[in-house]
Amino acid sequence: MKRVWAAAMLLAAFAAPAAADTPYPVKPVKLVLPFPTGATFVVGQMLAETLTRELGEAVVIENKSGAGGRIAMEHVARSQPDGYTLLLTSPTLTITPAINSNLRFDPLTDFAPIAKVSEVPNVFVVNPQKFGQMDFNALRKQITSDPGKFSYGSGGAGSSNHLAFEKFKALTNTDILHVPYQGASQAVTAAVGGQIDMVINGLPNSVPLIKGKQLKAMFVLTRERQPLLPDVPSAVEVGLPEMVITTWYGVLAPKGTPKAIVDKVAGAIERGLSAPKVRQKLADNGIDFAYSGPEAFSAFIKADYADWKKVVTEAAINIQN
Repeated sequence: MKRVWAAAMLLAAFAAPAAADTPYPVKPVKLVLPFPTGATFVVGQMLAETLTRELGEAVVIENKSGAGGRIAMEHVARSQPDGYTLLLTSPTLTITPAINSNLRFDPLTDFAPIAKVSEVPNVFVVNPQKFGQMDFNALRKQITSDPGKFSYGSGGAGSSNHLAFEKFKALTNTDILHVPYQGASQAVTAAVGGQIDMVINGLPNSVPLIKGKQLKAMFVLTRERQPLLPDVPSAVEVGLPEMVITTWYGVLAPKGTPKAIVDKVAGAIERGLSAPKVRQKLADNGIDFAYSGPEAFSAFIKADYADWKKVVTEAAINIQN
């Protein structure tokens, strides 16, 4: 028995370095996107380009949209943990388990966090025909004095801008009607047309409408003012620091992916996106570089989930589908 044990230990000693020294990658890597358009596509495309350069193998985009991002998440969660299938994720990762317990996978435990890569600021906008002469303080007084009279739109029940507005309502003790749409762009169109009064939306897509006076910006959901809208106050300036809410993006691998691979991809992301030309290209699209490595990203995911779970519980939101 001792000889068998010794032989097994000797074999393990030789096998471990061999496994650790296995080169990666040696074939194309898939980067799965849950949404095929908007900032998700821009970030995904830039990640694929930079990782291809940094890793020396092709990183190709695979779109798996549908079910609010759940199709892409489940696909990657069930993929082989070998580093060849990665997921570009966003707040859908932490919002989904907060609003829906009827899932066939666990977004919080079935992945290996690799890196948080970027953030997109959001902005609180209103219909200018109704609120064009108001600043945020005047708007707040108006919606407080007329509970239930005004409405806001979202990209659907359980979407990030739905929960962001529910958080706003809780912080300001206001009663505003929720009108869900099939997507955020439809909600924005409804705000422009006056079918609804206000919406929280991504800054890059909102800037042209704001500058064209089709929407009026009340505040940006950031700590400081944004270069694209220098005259618009921040959430901190209007007295709502808890409303600092960005749409973040990060990269995940299936649970069980070797740490050596996770660290290698994380390092490649940091090097690639830190390049001045890449960061400028992100900025030109209204996207901020916001890197954090595996451990910090893992802690961020847990904290983000806790924040959204609190919002969901207080607003009694429950979506099972």
